[in-house]
Amino acid sequence: MAELLVHAPGRVEVLWLDRRREGTELHEQAKAANVAVELVEGRELARRGPELDCQGVLVRARPPAYHDLEDLVDAVLEAPAEAGRRTLLALDGVQDPQNLGAIIRTSEFFGVRGLVWPRDRAVSVTPAVVRASAGASERLSLSRVVNLARALETCRDRGLWVLGTVAEGGEPLPRLLAEDRVPDPLVVVMGGEHGGLRRLTRARCDLLATIPGRGGVASLNVAAATSAVLALLG
Repeated sequence: MAELLVHAPGRVEVLWLDRRREGTELHEQAKAANVAVELVEGRELARRGPELDCQGVLVRARPPAYHDLEDLVDAVLEAPAEAGRRTLLALDGVQDPQNLGAIIRTSEFFGVRGLVWPRDRAVSVTPAVVRASAGASERLSLSRVVNLARALETCRDRGLWVLGTVAEGGEPLPRLLAEDRVPDPLVVVMGGEHGGLRRLTRARCDLLATIPGRGGVASLNVAAATSAVLALLG
């Protein structure tokens, strides 16, 4: 909530606040941002958001504005090289809101310049995604595209390399990094929860990488795998 008030207060239509939180820092922050605040009883919050753990505050807001893919590519290409690896993240069919929220949070933490994913057969930014992102959805540039394979082709045409991650058949990512074979700027592509990278997506990748494991678990879920990949890339 605090991230929304700081970065996009214009999206907030109304904020309902438990009367017991009147005068708190959040209340004052909302007033300073010229956000409409309604003080209500706790049971009213529970009625308005029966499936939500409101914790004394509930908001109705317009959806976030998505960015054009070209704008994200521009941001990557214009970023100073000394600021670290210039990276976009692409998701190929992530459908679980908790996974998307966690990925947004991880991406923002590791300095990813933007997140790209398709409009069809993938989750959008829902309240559950926003909560799982812990506010990072208000900080990270997001772009939803009609066709992910075509979007990756656009990135390649603009000078970005595409690294796809696969459970099997790719080169170990630590080896690629040790041999200085991971180029910059880069688009990292993570597959969906059920099928991984689709055929057309995979065909647009310049490199395929695998996260090597030493335990008995065959693979990681997409949110955990994204964390591992971005941590290795640095």
